[in-house]
Amino acid sequence: MTAASRFDARPHVVVSNLPFHITTALLRRLLAAPGWTDAVLIAQWEVARRRAGVGGGSQLTAQAAPWFAFELGRRIPRSAFRPMPQVDAGLFAVRRRERPLVEAADRRAYEALVARCFSAPGAGLARILPAAGALPAQAAKRWLRERGHPPHALQRDLSPDDWAALWHRHRAVR
Repeated sequence: MTAASRFDARPHVVVSNLPFHITTALLRRLLAAPGWTDAVLIAQWEVARRRAGVGGGSQLTAQAAPWFAFELGRRIPRSAFRPMPQVDAGLFAVRRRERPLVEAADRRAYEALVARCFSAPGAGLARILPAAGALPAQAAKRWLRERGHPPHALQRDLSPDDWAALWHRHRAVR
């Protein structure tokens, strides 16, 4: 996959060794593209882990999670490549969900909410969620308790189901 790649609207599979220096830009482009059902990708090991939510989710993964499922494959040692890069690579897969966790019509608003949650000030989601305008303070504490998260949990601790539930609660209390 390159910056010039075109995506067919018909169902297809994407397989790519993403250039390490533009992985995030290409992944954003792929996630916005129509048609593809599955992607098998190679990226830097730490990027592959992060996209799959190993060690905590990222903003990009949280924004895409209602529509896509990420899964970490295997680590590929840097010695397997010529020329040899500075870091190991990782295989990961992205699958388009048959049933999205959030309606497609809400995608931009949902992504904006996630971005606000990742950039809002505060120590822990009990403070971050109200600062981001996601939920009022008491509703945020109640929601965290219902979802089994302590008040000091961070954005990276939320699963795709948590993010979708937060979106639905946010919409309900507005």
